[in-house]
Amino acid sequence: MIELKGLSKHYQLSGDTLVKAVDNVNLAIKPGEFMMIVGRSGSGKTTLLSLIGGLTKPTSGTVNIDGVDIWGLNDATQSRFRAETIGFVFQIPSLLPTLSVLDNVKLPTMFSKGHDNVGERALSLLEMVGLPEKAHAYPSQLSVGQQKRVALARSLINEPDVVLADEPTSDLDKATENEIMTLIKKVHDDGPRTMVMVTHNLDLVSYATEVRTMANGVLDEGTRK
Repeated sequence: MIELKGLSKHYQLSGDTLVKAVDNVNLAIKPGEFMMIVGRSGSGKTTLLSLIGGLTKPTSGTVNIDGVDIWGLNDATQSRFRAETIGFVFQIPSLLPTLSVLDNVKLPTMFSKGHDNVGERALSLLEMVGLPEKAHAYPSQLSVGQQKRVALARSLINEPDVVLADEPTSDLDKATENEIMTLIKKVHDDGPRTMVMVTHNLDLVSYATEVRTMANGVLDEGTRK
């Protein structure tokens, strides 16, 4: 269960200008749900995802994941909890150019408890996303769509309960977008994992179990499918 209570992130700009990037969001996401949050650029959806993932500190409010108040943890404990519980798929794949595809997938294990057979698991994940033959290639040798597949595999290496995805299909053609979304849906269904994805693309809402809309930092009441 992910539970947000009174969650806000405000930024004080010059003068008296206050930007309410996220404003008093209350949200409960059930285990195994695929929540999709849609909204235009600047609506606050990426900031909300960052608050849920423990990457941006809220101005006020709480984020509870499986009963743990993540912003009540000290830095070291929060980092370990984040690494072991949450998988991230960022808008930009952010693969390290000097590491092979296989080593990029394995990278998050450095920040979590020990895992057995990390190499075998990484190869298995590359097979899942259809790229086993690219294990020893480097990011510069991959297309954008392939890089996003690797980023998805990387997000799963620590076997997280929660996957957070920020615009994972941006800058893709329609065919590749469909391929990536099919993989994301498979990741959700096979767990089933709790999935929270933000996007501006309304064409993707059919993949989710619940859809919410965000505008001006405020989240609507939503529609459960």
